[in-house]
Amino acid sequence: METNVEVLEAESADDWESVVSGFFVPLRCDGFEKTFRARMEHAIVDDRLSVSRVTECGLIAEHSGRLARRAETDDVHISLQLSSRGTVAQDGRAAAIVPGSVVLYATNRPYRLDYSWPDQQHLILQMSRTSLDVPPRMLEAALARLAVPGGRRAVAAGNLFSYIEALPPGPSPEAAHVTRDLARTMIRASLGEGAAVPRTSGGLRHAVQEHLRTHAHDAALDMDQVARRHLVSRRRLYQAFEQSGQSPASFLRTQRLQIAARLLSDAAERRTVEQICYASGFDDPTTFTRAFRRAYGCTPREWRSLTR
Repeated sequence: METNVEVLEAESADDWESVVSGFFVPLRCDGFEKTFRARMEHAIVDDRLSVSRVTECGLIAEHSGRLARRAETDDVHISLQLSSRGTVAQDGRAAAIVPGSVVLYATNRPYRLDYSWPDQQHLILQMSRTSLDVPPRMLEAALARLAVPGGRRAVAAGNLFSYIEALPPGPSPEAAHVTRDLARTMIRASLGEGAAVPRTSGGLRHAVQEHLRTHAHDAALDMDQVARRHLVSRRRLYQAFEQSGQSPASFLRTQRLQIAARLLSDAAERRTVEQICYASGFDDPTTFTRAFRRAYGCTPREWRSLTR
């Protein structure tokens, strides 16, 4: 979320009620802090998909049965808790949330958000369920869980929100297409159904990039292994990267070089250049030095002396 973002602020729960009711669905808001402050950064990706970063200082919001009957939307909310903690309740179930928790709930049914703890911040993805194109049975099963499971199943949720954080400014059909793909993948993964691999080239590329960033330090990582991990052929893997202008192998090399550059610049880092070479995922100091010189215009030793 960068430019072309509408920013709205409120200094009372009543004002905030008007703001969130206008952008989401009708809500009843009660504030608990003596000095109430709330802020929303709202970006429209397309006419059925928006992203909001919300900051609040302690609040309970309720979408009652009466308000739900008035709602003219079939939207689904997917929310990532960034700070503090809270509780989301719908259909007689409740999910306790902490930083990193992801919850999924429907806006055409009553729900209650207990964000009465201070320093709340969350990222909210709002999309129509018809545009999401998920089988109703599968979507209802995910909504019934409320919280997206952790562990390996949380990887797909991480891919979705890391993509949202880096969305290009302004409306974008391609970004909307990939976001929906990653959201569908997250829902499938949360239920343990299917391969849970993104269908679009943009979604697959983003998922692979996140995997490479996480595992760049592993010298044994290669593209055949990455392709198997994402249940695609090596050819399909490279096709997904064509639009980016960088192959997956060169992307991995860049990540490893960035790790090395950070370690070399860290005054507290006591490892030798050769040890940093291996810690960054390279398995040969000569190859490492050659690649580093091409990328940074100097050797790793020279970079260390220049940046410390």
